Amino acid sequence: MQRGDEPQRPGRQVSTSAGVSRREFLVRAGALGLSGSALLLFLQACQARGLPSPVAPVATPPAPPPGANAPPPSILPGATIRPTPSFPVAPAQPIEPVSTPATVPTPPAPTPAVATPAPGPTATPALGAAQPTPEPRVPPSNPQPLPVVYVQPTQERLRLGHLLRRAGFGASHEEMERYRKLGLDGTVDYLIEYQDVDDFRLEERLAGMELDLERIRGLQQWWFLRMVYTQRPLQEKMVLFWHGLLTSGFPKVKRGPMMHRQNQLLRAYALEGYDVFLKAVSRDPAMLIWLDSRKNRKSAPNENYARELMELFSMGVGTFSEFDVREAARAFTGWFVNRNGFVFRSNQHDHGLKSFLGRRGNFDGDDIVDIIVQQPATGDYMARRLFTFFVHDNPDPDSIAALAGLFRDSGYSIKAMMRHILTSQEFYSPRAYRAKMKSPVELIVGAARTMGADTDGRLMGRLADQMGQTLLSPPDVSGWPGGAAWINSTTLLQRMNLAYTLTVGGSRRALDTRQLFQRPDQPGTKEATERFISLFLDGSMPREEQDVLWAYLAARNGGRIPTALDQRALRGLVYLLISSPDYQLA
Repeated sequence: MQRGDEPQRPGRQVSTSAGVSRREFLVRAGALGLSGSALLLFLQACQARGLPSPVAPVATPPAPPPGANAPPPSILPGATIRPTPSFPVAPAQPIEPVSTPATVPTPPAPTPAVATPAPGPTATPALGAAQPTPEPRVPPSNPQPLPVVYVQPTQERLRLGHLLRRAGFGASHEEMERYRKLGLDGTVDYLIEYQDVDDFRLEERLAGMELDLERIRGLQQWWFLRMVYTQRPLQEKMVLFWHGLLTSGFPKVKRGPMMHRQNQLLRAYALEGYDVFLKAVSRDPAMLIWLDSRKNRKSAPNENYARELMELFSMGVGTFSEFDVREAARAFTGWFVNRNGFVFRSNQHDHGLKSFLGRRGNFDGDDIVDIIVQQPATGDYMARRLFTFFVHDNPDPDSIAALAGLFRDSGYSIKAMMRHILTSQEFYSPRAYRAKMKSPVELIVGAARTMGADTDGRLMGRLADQMGQTLLSPPDVSGWPGGAAWINSTTLLQRMNLAYTLTVGGSRRALDTRQLFQRPDQPGTKEATERFISLFLDGSMPREEQDVLWAYLAARNGGRIPTALDQRALRGLVYLLISSPDYQLA
C-alpha cells in the first residue's frame, strides 16, 4: 500500500508545538503506510487502551454530533472490558454480542490534520520491503457520506475466536469452518487430546528442509514453522508457555542439540503430571548448564538450580528459607552432564541426611521434587501462572483456589487444569476477552496462521527480535515480563511494520500471504469487509476503527465506497486490520 492510497480523514485535529511541522508528522505516517489522520486514530485508540504512543499525546477527539453513537470506551489489558458496539459487558458473565447501529452520521467538512512528533525512533522499513512514498494524497474537498457495514458477531464466533487465540495462535478461514462444525466442546476436546491428532505433514515439512539446528536461527526457524503449521495448536502454545517459565537460553548453553532436546522435552511433557515433568527438567542437559547444576559437587554444592526450582518453577517467592535452598542443593549434587546428556555420579553426591521443608531424610533430587509438589504453595503458584497466561491478569482468589485444588486432587495433572480453564465461565467472560497483549511470537504466528501464509520461517526470528522477543534467549531466568512491557515507542512501530510486511511489502519467497487475496473475482466491499473483520477480529470492531477502513476505501474511489475491491484495496484493508489496536490483543 503506497502512501498516496491513504486519505486524511476529515474532521480530526491534534495538538501542535513549536518547531514541529505537519509535514514531519505526515512523513512519519507515510513511513508506516498510513495517512496522518489514520495514524492519529490508531494512536488515540492505543492511548485509550493504555498503550504508549510513538508520537506526542494527541488532543481528545471532538464529541460526536447529536444522535451519533459515542466511540467505544477503552479495553485495558488485565481490566474489565467496557462496552463496545459489538461486545457487551456483564462482569464474570459469558460473552454475548449486542446489536449495533446500521449507519453513522455524515463526516464533517475536511480539516487539515496536524500532529506533534515527540523525539524518538522513526519507523524501520519492513524486512524486504521498499519504503512507501511519504507524500500525502489530498482527499476530495466534498467527500460523500460513507456507508458503514457493521458485522454482527455471533456468540459462537466470539467464543471460538477467543478459544483459538488463547489455546493456540488463531485460525484461518478454513480452519475456523472446521472448528465450527466441531462446536465449542468438540474443539476443546480436539485441542486438549492432541495426542490423537496426526501431525505427519508438519514432520515431513521439517524433515525435508534440512535446517541447521546447531545455530539459534535454525532452531528458531524450526520452532516457528511448528507453531505456524501444526495441527496441535495447544501443544505448541504450551511449549511457548513452558519456555517462559522453565527457561534456558542459547547464549549460555551454546549447544544447539541440547536446546533442541529441551524444546522437545517441553513438548512431550506439556500436559503431563507436574511432578514427572519437573523430574525430567531436572535432568535436562540444557537446564543443567543454564543453572550451573553441572558444577554441583558434594564438596561445594551449587544453589542456583535448587533456588530457581522453588522460586520460579514451583512455589514462588517467600515460600522457603535459605536453609531449604542449601539442603535442596545437597540433594542434587552429582547430577552432571556430559556430551551424551545427563549423568549421575554417585561419588559426587551427598548421601547424608537432609532437612527440607519440614521433612527429614536421605533425599535426592527426585525426593525434593516430590516434597515440593505436595506443598499447597505449589498448587497456588501453578494455578496463578496458568490462569494469568491463558485467561487474564487479575484472577479472583476463588478461581485460584479451585484450580489449585484440582492440581492436588488430580495428581498434579496439567491437562486437568487446562481442561478446567478452557471450559470455565471465567475464561469466556468479558474480563478475559481481548484482555491479554499478544507477545511478538503470538502476533507473528497468529497472523501467519490466520492469513494462510506460505513461509519457510526464515524471517520470523528477526521479526520477533525487533519487537522485543528473541526465542530461545530470554532476558533472564524469569523469562519475559509480558503484558504492557511488550509495547513501547519502538516495538509499536515494528508491529505496524509487521503488518506492512504481511500485506504490502516483504519477501514473498520467505513469507507469502498472496493466497489470502487470490480471488477469481473482485469481491464486493460489504462481502470483503465482513469477511476480513470476522477473520481477524471475530467480527467485532469498534466504530472509530471501522471509520479508518471506510475513509481509506473511499479515498481510493473519489470519496465513495467502491462496490468491489481490487487486490491493492484488499491488501490495504487487511493492513489496517492487522495494525489496529484490537488485533494486538489476544
